[in-house]
Amino acid sequence: MANEMDYQQVFDARGHLYNDAMSESPGARERERAALFGLVSLQPGQRIIDAPAGGGFVADGAHALTGGRAALVCVEPSRRFSAPIGDRYPVLNCPLDAVPLPDSSIDVILSLAGLHHIGERSPVYREWRRLLRPGGQLAVADVAAGTGTARFLNGFVDQYTPGGHDGVFISEDEFSTGLASAGLEVARDQLIDVPWEFADRAALGRFCRTLFGTTHASPAEVAAALEHDVGVDARPGGGVLLRWQLRYALARRDG
Repeated sequence: MANEMDYQQVFDARGHLYNDAMSESPGARERERAALFGLVSLQPGQRIIDAPAGGGFVADGAHALTGGRAALVCVEPSRRFSAPIGDRYPVLNCPLDAVPLPDSSIDVILSLAGLHHIGERSPVYREWRRLLRPGGQLAVADVAAGTGTARFLNGFVDQYTPGGHDGVFISEDEFSTGLASAGLEVARDQLIDVPWEFADRAALGRFCRTLFGTTHASPAEVAAALEHDVGVDARPGGGVLLRWQLRYALARRDG
Protein backbone atom coordinates (compact mmCIF):
# COMPACT_ATOMS: atom_id res chain seq x y z
CA MET A 1 0.00 0.00 0.00
CA ALA A 2 2.25 2.74 -1.29
CA ASN A 3 1.93 6.12 0.34
CA GLU A 4 2.56 9.73 -0.60
CA MET A 5 3.95 10.97 2.68
CA ASP A 6 7.00 13.19 2.48
CA TYR A 7 10.19 12.75 4.49
CA GLN A 8 9.07 14.82 7.47
CA GLN A 9 5.72 13.04 7.75
CA VAL A 10 7.35 9.61 7.53
CA PHE A 11 9.77 10.26 10.36
CA ASP A 12 7.44 12.30 12.51
CA ALA A 13 5.41 9.07 12.52
CA ARG A 14 8.14 6.48 13.03
CA GLY A 15 11.47 8.16 13.63
CA HIS A 16 11.27 7.29 17.34
CA LEU A 17 11.15 3.58 16.43
CA TYR A 18 14.18 3.99 14.18
CA ASN A 19 16.07 5.62 17.05
CA ASP A 20 15.00 2.87 19.46
CA ALA A 21 16.45 0.20 17.16
CA MET A 22 19.72 2.09 16.72
CA SER A 23 20.06 2.54 20.49
CA GLU A 24 19.55 -1.16 21.13
CA SER A 25 21.96 -2.36 18.39
CA PRO A 26 24.34 0.53 17.65
CA GLY A 27 26.89 -1.66 15.88
CA ALA A 28 24.55 -3.39 13.43
CA ARG A 29 25.04 -0.84 10.63
CA GLU A 30 28.67 0.05 11.31
CA ARG A 31 29.93 -1.13 7.90
CA GLU A 32 27.36 1.08 6.19
CA ARG A 33 28.59 4.14 8.07
CA ALA A 34 32.26 3.20 7.70
CA ALA A 35 31.89 2.94 3.92
CA LEU A 36 30.59 6.52 3.86
CA PHE A 37 33.50 7.77 5.93
CA GLY A 38 35.88 5.85 3.67
CA LEU A 39 35.04 8.22 0.82
CA VAL A 40 36.31 11.37 2.55
CA SER A 41 39.09 12.50 4.84
CA LEU A 42 37.49 13.86 7.99
CA GLN A 43 39.76 16.22 9.90
CA PRO A 44 39.65 18.28 13.10
CA GLY A 45 38.56 21.84 12.42
CA GLN A 46 36.31 20.98 9.49
CA ARG A 47 32.74 22.25 9.24
CA ILE A 48 30.63 19.16 8.63
CA ILE A 49 26.92 18.68 7.90
CA ASP A 50 25.03 15.41 8.48
CA ALA A 51 21.87 15.55 6.32
CA PRO A 52 19.36 14.15 6.91
CA ALA A 53 20.71 13.42 10.36
CA GLY A 54 17.94 11.38 11.99
CA GLY A 55 19.08 10.65 15.53
CA GLY A 56 22.72 11.54 14.83
CA PHE A 57 24.20 8.16 13.80
CA VAL A 58 26.53 9.64 11.17
CA ALA A 59 27.28 12.74 13.22
CA ASP A 60 28.36 10.59 16.16
CA GLY A 61 30.77 8.68 13.93
CA ALA A 62 32.22 11.87 12.48
CA HIS A 63 32.59 13.30 15.98
CA ALA A 64 34.59 10.24 17.05
CA LEU A 65 36.80 10.23 13.93
CA THR A 66 37.73 13.88 14.40
CA GLY A 67 38.38 13.56 18.12
CA GLY A 68 35.45 15.82 18.85
CA ARG A 69 37.23 18.73 17.18
CA ALA A 70 35.06 19.28 14.12
CA ALA A 71 32.14 21.72 13.90
CA LEU A 72 29.20 19.38 13.25
CA VAL A 73 25.70 20.49 12.26
CA CYS A 74 22.75 18.10 11.99
CA VAL A 75 20.16 18.98 9.36
CA GLU A 76 16.95 17.03 9.96
CA PRO A 77 13.46 17.93 8.69
CA SER A 78 11.69 15.98 11.44
CA ARG A 79 11.98 17.56 14.88
CA ARG A 80 10.78 14.35 16.51
CA PHE A 81 13.36 12.22 14.70
CA SER A 82 16.22 14.49 15.78
CA ALA A 83 15.06 14.82 19.40
CA PRO A 84 17.61 12.31 20.82
CA ILE A 85 20.51 14.43 19.54
CA GLY A 86 19.75 16.87 22.33
CA ASP A 87 22.60 19.33 22.73
CA ARG A 88 25.36 17.08 21.35
CA TYR A 89 25.39 19.08 18.11
CA PRO A 90 23.50 22.05 16.68
CA VAL A 91 20.34 20.83 14.94
CA LEU A 92 18.57 22.61 12.09
CA ASN A 93 15.00 21.34 11.64
CA CYS A 94 14.49 22.51 8.07
CA PRO A 95 14.00 21.15 4.55
CA LEU A 96 17.13 19.66 2.99
CA ASP A 97 16.88 22.14 0.11
CA ALA A 98 16.57 25.23 2.32
CA VAL A 99 19.32 25.14 4.93
CA PRO A 100 19.78 28.44 6.79
CA LEU A 101 23.57 28.57 6.50
CA PRO A 102 25.77 30.86 4.38
CA ASP A 103 27.04 30.06 0.91
CA SER A 104 30.39 28.24 0.74
CA SER A 105 30.47 27.67 4.50
CA ILE A 106 30.83 23.87 4.74
CA ASP A 107 33.85 21.60 4.23
CA VAL A 108 32.09 18.21 4.14
CA ILE A 109 28.49 17.07 3.69
CA LEU A 110 27.59 13.51 4.73
CA SER A 111 24.28 11.91 3.73
CA LEU A 112 23.33 8.32 4.55
CA ALA A 113 20.16 6.54 3.41
CA GLY A 114 17.65 9.37 3.68
CA LEU A 115 17.28 10.62 0.12
CA HIS A 116 14.98 7.84 -1.09
CA HIS A 117 12.18 9.46 0.91
CA ILE A 118 12.51 12.60 -1.26
CA GLY A 119 11.02 12.32 -4.73
CA GLU A 120 12.58 15.41 -6.32
CA ARG A 121 16.23 15.53 -5.32
CA SER A 122 17.67 18.08 -7.75
CA PRO A 123 16.96 21.02 -5.39
CA VAL A 124 18.79 19.15 -2.61
CA TYR A 125 21.83 18.61 -4.81
CA ARG A 126 21.87 22.30 -5.74
CA GLU A 127 21.61 23.30 -2.09
CA TRP A 128 24.53 21.06 -1.20
CA ARG A 129 26.61 22.69 -3.91
CA ARG A 130 25.70 26.12 -2.54
CA LEU A 131 26.73 25.15 0.98
CA LEU A 132 30.08 23.59 0.09
CA ARG A 133 33.16 25.75 -0.06
CA PRO A 134 35.37 25.45 -3.15
CA GLY A 135 37.21 22.17 -2.63
CA GLY A 136 34.53 20.91 -0.27
CA GLN A 137 33.37 17.31 -0.47
CA LEU A 138 30.07 15.44 -0.44
CA ALA A 139 29.80 11.77 0.53
CA VAL A 140 26.34 10.35 -0.10
CA ALA A 141 24.86 6.85 0.03
CA ASP A 142 21.37 5.53 -0.54
CA VAL A 143 19.30 2.58 -1.66
CA ALA A 144 19.90 1.59 -5.28
CA ALA A 145 17.02 0.71 -7.56
CA GLY A 146 16.77 -2.93 -8.53
CA THR A 147 18.52 -4.34 -5.45
CA GLY A 148 17.21 -6.72 -2.82
CA THR A 149 17.33 -3.81 -0.39
CA ALA A 150 14.91 -1.85 -2.58
CA ARG A 151 12.68 -4.89 -3.08
CA PHE A 152 12.36 -5.47 0.67
CA LEU A 153 11.61 -1.81 1.46
CA ASN A 154 8.96 -1.19 -1.19
CA GLY A 155 7.54 -4.68 -0.84
CA PHE A 156 7.47 -6.17 2.65
CA VAL A 157 7.99 -2.90 4.55
CA ASP A 158 5.38 -1.15 2.44
CA GLN A 159 2.90 -3.92 3.24
CA TYR A 160 3.54 -4.28 6.98
CA THR A 161 4.38 -0.74 8.14
CA PRO A 162 1.51 1.61 9.04
CA GLY A 163 1.67 4.32 6.38
CA GLY A 164 3.60 2.07 4.01
CA HIS A 165 6.96 2.64 2.31
CA ASP A 166 7.11 4.35 -1.07
CA GLY A 167 10.83 4.83 -1.61
CA VAL A 168 12.15 6.54 -4.76
CA PHE A 169 15.44 4.71 -5.15
CA ILE A 170 18.69 5.75 -6.80
CA SER A 171 19.10 4.73 -10.43
CA GLU A 172 22.48 3.60 -11.73
CA ASP A 173 23.40 7.02 -13.12
CA GLU A 174 21.51 9.38 -10.83
CA PHE A 175 24.40 10.43 -8.61
CA SER A 176 26.78 10.86 -11.54
CA THR A 177 24.36 12.91 -13.62
CA GLY A 178 22.33 14.60 -10.89
CA LEU A 179 25.27 15.85 -8.87
CA ALA A 180 27.11 16.95 -12.02
CA SER A 181 24.02 18.88 -13.15
CA ALA A 182 24.08 20.68 -9.78
CA GLY A 183 27.66 21.81 -10.41
CA LEU A 184 29.59 19.15 -8.50
CA GLU A 185 32.41 16.99 -9.84
CA VAL A 186 31.71 13.31 -9.19
CA ALA A 187 34.83 11.34 -8.28
CA ARG A 188 33.27 7.98 -7.34
CA ASP A 189 29.90 6.30 -7.85
CA GLN A 190 29.49 2.63 -7.05
CA LEU A 191 27.28 -0.03 -5.48
CA ILE A 192 28.88 -1.32 -2.27
CA ASP A 193 28.06 -4.34 -0.10
CA VAL A 194 27.65 -3.14 3.49
CA PRO A 195 26.29 -6.12 5.43
CA TRP A 196 24.49 -5.54 8.71
CA GLU A 197 25.76 -7.66 11.58
CA PHE A 198 23.72 -9.50 14.23
CA ALA A 199 24.22 -12.15 16.90
CA ASP A 200 21.54 -14.36 15.32
CA ARG A 201 18.43 -14.31 13.11
CA ALA A 202 16.22 -13.46 16.06
CA ALA A 203 18.24 -10.30 16.75
CA LEU A 204 18.09 -9.41 13.05
CA GLY A 205 14.30 -9.74 13.06
CA ARG A 206 13.84 -7.66 16.21
CA PHE A 207 16.13 -4.87 15.01
CA CYS A 208 14.61 -4.56 11.54
CA ARG A 209 11.03 -4.82 12.80
CA THR A 210 11.67 -1.83 15.06
CA LEU A 211 13.87 0.13 12.63
CA PHE A 212 11.32 -0.02 9.81
CA GLY A 213 8.23 0.07 12.01
CA THR A 214 6.82 -3.17 10.57
CA THR A 215 4.46 -3.53 13.51
CA HIS A 216 1.98 -5.60 11.45
CA ALA A 217 4.52 -8.45 11.25
CA SER A 218 6.41 -10.49 13.83
CA PRO A 219 10.22 -10.39 14.15
CA ALA A 220 10.34 -13.91 12.70
CA GLU A 221 8.30 -12.81 9.67
CA VAL A 222 10.59 -9.81 9.16
CA ALA A 223 13.67 -12.05 9.31
CA ALA A 224 12.13 -14.48 6.81
CA ALA A 225 11.32 -11.66 4.38
CA LEU A 226 14.85 -10.32 4.64
CA GLU A 227 16.30 -13.74 3.97
CA HIS A 228 14.10 -14.05 0.89
CA ASP A 229 14.54 -10.53 -0.53
CA VAL A 230 18.00 -9.48 0.62
CA GLY A 231 19.84 -12.61 1.79
CA VAL A 232 21.29 -13.68 5.13
CA ASP A 233 24.64 -15.44 5.64
CA ALA A 234 26.09 -17.23 8.64
CA ARG A 235 29.15 -15.42 9.93
CA PRO A 236 32.29 -17.45 10.64
CA GLY A 237 32.60 -17.72 14.39
CA GLY A 238 28.90 -17.11 14.98
CA GLY A 239 26.23 -14.59 14.14
CA VAL A 240 24.64 -13.60 10.86
CA LEU A 241 25.16 -10.97 8.17
CA LEU A 242 22.33 -9.32 6.26
CA ARG A 243 23.42 -8.66 2.65
CA TRP A 244 22.61 -4.94 2.64
CA GLN A 245 23.73 -2.85 -0.34
CA LEU A 246 23.79 0.88 -1.00
CA ARG A 247 25.01 3.09 -3.84
CA TYR A 248 27.80 5.44 -2.68
CA ALA A 249 29.15 8.55 -4.34
CA LEU A 250 31.85 11.12 -3.68
CA ALA A 251 31.58 14.56 -5.24
CA ARG A 252 33.52 17.81 -4.91
CA ARG A 253 32.85 21.45 -5.54
CA ASP A 254 35.67 22.86 -7.62
CA GLY A 255 34.76 26.49 -7.84
